[in-house]
Amino acid sequence: MSSNGSYNLTVDGELRYLVQWFGEWSDFQREDFVPYLMSYLLQQTGGTVYMNGLINAMAQIHPGQDKPMSLFQCRVKLFNEWCIKWPEEFKTKLLERLEQIDSTFGTRIRTELDDTTKRTNGCVEETGTQLPNELVLGEMAEAQEPAGVIVNAEASLIAPNAILVADED
Repeated sequence: MSSNGSYNLTVDGELRYLVQWFGEWSDFQREDFVPYLMSYLLQQTGGTVYMNGLINAMAQIHPGQDKPMSLFQCRVKLFNEWCIKWPEEFKTKLLERLEQIDSTFGTRIRTELDDTTKRTNGCVEETGTQLPNELVLGEMAEAQEPAGVIVNAEASLIAPNAILVADED
């Protein structure tokens, strides 16, 4: 223990604590942990991480000021502080250890990781699709030309039995 009362853990010790905590968490807490875990697993070294449209730094826990943080929130906060300094190989190591505790959870995380890596700019890449060649594109354009063009069309709605009233100036 250092003179300021804090413990100096190794990164291996931090990982062991997280794995132990995961084993103690309920299914609901594990679900609450998913966005933080996914953010960590998807983060690139030195890059900003986006998760569900949020920057990783914005996705931190901010409990109400009138009540203290729960034990779960404290542990997730520690995970967020620790994982930024963990070596890259810890991602695989962590996921393997979590799978040993809960194989269903591990399968779900791997599926989400696979789905996320297939997304590009919010669109899912479909495998096995090809763009048609230029000849086919030309034929499609000729077949789908509009019959006419409407310019300056205004939508108007007149109620049945409408009465026009003149303004008196």
